[in-house]
Amino acid sequence: MTTVLRASPRGFVNTPQVAQTAARALRYLQSGFSVHLRGPAGTGKTTLALHLADLLERPMMLIFGDSELKSGDLIGRSAGYTRKKVVDNFIHNVVKVEDELRHNWVDSRLTLACKEGFTLVYDEFNRSRPEVNNVLLSALEEKLLVLPPHNGQKSEYVRVHPNFRAIFTSNPEEYSGVHDTQDALMDRLVTINMPEPDGVTQLEILMQKTGIDRTQGLKIVQLVRDFRERTMALLAANGNGHLQASNLSSRNAVSLLHFSSTLRSCITIAKVCREHAIPVDVANEEFRDIFADVVLSRSNLNLVTARKILAEILATEKEPSQPQPENGKDTAFIPYEEEVLAYIKQSQGVRVSEIQAALNINRVEAIDALRSLIKKGMLMQRDDRLYIAQKQLQASPPTATPDSSS
Repeated sequence: MTTVLRASPRGFVNTPQVAQTAARALRYLQSGFSVHLRGPAGTGKTTLALHLADLLERPMMLIFGDSELKSGDLIGRSAGYTRKKVVDNFIHNVVKVEDELRHNWVDSRLTLACKEGFTLVYDEFNRSRPEVNNVLLSALEEKLLVLPPHNGQKSEYVRVHPNFRAIFTSNPEEYSGVHDTQDALMDRLVTINMPEPDGVTQLEILMQKTGIDRTQGLKIVQLVRDFRERTMALLAANGNGHLQASNLSSRNAVSLLHFSSTLRSCITIAKVCREHAIPVDVANEEFRDIFADVVLSRSNLNLVTARKILAEILATEKEPSQPQPENGKDTAFIPYEEEVLAYIKQSQGVRVSEIQAALNINRVEAIDALRSLIKKGMLMQRDDRLYIAQKQLQASPPTATPDSSS
């Protein structure tokens, strides 16, 4: 049985950097193109893909790339038989028997998504062998999905639904277990390189995922990012981007050019510290042990070199400063925030789709404005409707105030 999913935006952290990337990808999807999110592990590719699927407001099919995956896992296969036997004894002395045996065809995720116009999220698709993904070529370009012959019939062609969209994610080809991707498939995708989450994004995600307070979260983010920056600086300090062999661990040196994001390290440290009441303080021995265990296990340098860098960081801890968005945009400004608030004040509870239609804005812009207003305590949500918060009701003129009973 194939399960159809509905992506949920709960817990999604939207910062200027994330919103900018999401808006770029959503434009291509709304214009009918498939999007490919490419980047190192931990940069939020899968989370963003699920968020985009939610913004498209269509049911979702989720596929995970695997070297054992076969074409039948994408399009479907024959599963069992149906037997039909008819005995005709209309004339008492004549018996006619018809016995028919047919294969049962079961659609898989790609076929179902193409037929019904669902959104396909193909996570780490380049972990599947290239020949397996060949079935995608005609579906993305000619909008026809070719099914293999069954029950003695010729190949069947399925016309792709106009609402079908595909979102792919992948890691760099230097990663273990990753296959080269055929040029024909890449030519059909719009590839967006996922950046390393900036300090603002990492801090907001850290607080949302672990519940740690802002001050401690900020210390963790800066310590982990400092360790990574010094590790990467060592790469440039050894001449023309090549490290001395004595400084490398047993991992491939090429992977140094594709560092994993520091986000997972931050989340691991913050979660353990919060759940076990360990203060985020470099003077605390337990915190130092946790920090060393997490960051050293993810380092490509040999243990001696990595420990030396770690000791320098812990010995020269700086006073944490509030991170700024890398794109230089003011995080306080959210487009359409005032317009959305004014519209809700005039209504008796509204849905997101109603806001989009009334203000002629897209779903990303509407959700960004709503999240900002809810965070400021100006709105409240009941079921799927948004209302003005009580403190706003008291400050607003009576004519613009919705009935509190709603």
